[in-house]
Amino acid sequence: MRRDIANKIRELMPHLQQMSSFGPIEAATSSLPPAPAACEVQWPAMFEPQLLACGAESQGALALSRHGRGALVSTPAMGLESFVLQGVAGHGPIVAASWDTQGLLLVTATGALLECAGAVPPAGRWACKPSSGMKLPIASSGKPFVGSVAVSRAAGELRVAVMFPGEESVTIFSRTSTEWLPFGEVRAPSSAAAVAAFSASGSELLLAAADGSVVELQMANGRRAELAAANAGHAGHGWAGACRLPSGELVRLAAATEASSVAKLILG
Repeated sequence: MRRDIANKIRELMPHLQQMSSFGPIEAATSSLPPAPAACEVQWPAMFEPQLLACGAESQGALALSRHGRGALVSTPAMGLESFVLQGVAGHGPIVAASWDTQGLLLVTATGALLECAGAVPPAGRWACKPSSGMKLPIASSGKPFVGSVAVSRAAGELRVAVMFPGEESVTIFSRTSTEWLPFGEVRAPSSAAAVAAFSASGSELLLAAADGSVVELQMANGRRAELAAANAGHAGHGWAGACRLPSGELVRLAAATEASSVAKLILG
């Protein structure tokens, strides 16, 4: 899979002028925000959130399970509205989500791209349908993808960032009207374990580490800034997602890894 992608990038090199914009990643220069606050959320029964998506215009975040359940969490009050994603079953577990003014955009482990139009419906059932075009080439030999993905359609351009298992670089794909093409590749910081989310503008990419730290990578020049330092004290949890609210505040999801634990949202 990785060899095929590398070959395709070389073939398309004359047409991918923007690839040269991914320069060296510089050290962080921004100051860190105040100490983060852990928020207890009363999740629906049997709901295990594993993904997080912040709205482009809403001071809230969507927490999603891999198999189509979700909850809209308003901040800072931590109010909750649960829903079900219809039409997701049969496309594989969800691996990425982006919430913008058009609705919810999903990528599944089979490479399928699904669109759930509009706002979170009051009836609690959000209709989703597959997008036209080829699947994202992430599934290998029919096996579902187990790495990390971020997706964006800012400025009308569909783009995904993929970190393949065992790799220390992020591959960027851009979709034409019919297929996904490799757009570029950038080396991630050594601490990064996953791509978390694009910014609302699509010009920044959040990279998350297993210790809870988050780095923001500027897509135009490769510069990075540390948004959150390592966050200890959450035994029984694993860092599963991160995104930024329109206010600029960072939200992180600490997913439960033990039966006695409950998922938490971390503000800051």
